[in-house]
Amino acid sequence: MNNAQDIIRYAMGMEQRAQEFYEFYKDKVTSRKIKELFEGLAEMEHEHYAILESQLKSLEANNTFEEFSLEVSEGEDIIKSKTKDMEHVDLEYDLSDLPILRMAYAMENDFAVFYEKALEKATDPIAKNLLETLAKWEREHRDSFQSEVELATQNSWFAQGFYPF
Repeated sequence: MNNAQDIIRYAMGMEQRAQEFYEFYKDKVTSRKIKELFEGLAEMEHEHYAILESQLKSLEANNTFEEFSLEVSEGEDIIKSKTKDMEHVDLEYDLSDLPILRMAYAMENDFAVFYEKALEKATDPIAKNLLETLAKWEREHRDSFQSEVELATQNSWFAQGFYPF
């Protein structure tokens, strides 16, 4: 990927695949909490796609990035305000949902790394701001999933009567 348009097109594809992933797996997970999280993330990835699409159109039409203001959406607040409420955790979900949570973690990590590497190559200040914001959001998603994977792993241990600590 040598130019900004290629980077934006690739990022749009990533965001679209993420939206499809969350929409597909929201009906496969057993945890209500994870289902709600996936619903919110599907919406967020759609918003990310729309932001990128707008920038691509500007690049194609004017060869410049358009000024923008990114506010944290209600969906992004889901990630920031999510708490671990052990009283309402269904221990059965942890084992069956764990592979899906791990896939989500890996996907979000890949996205964060992609945006961070693209940011290193960006020279346009608007592009840098866009990529930095997207990298930050994806890191927040990744970190949220890391916490969920750890919680699900520990709960599956407890459900099986295994206490490694």
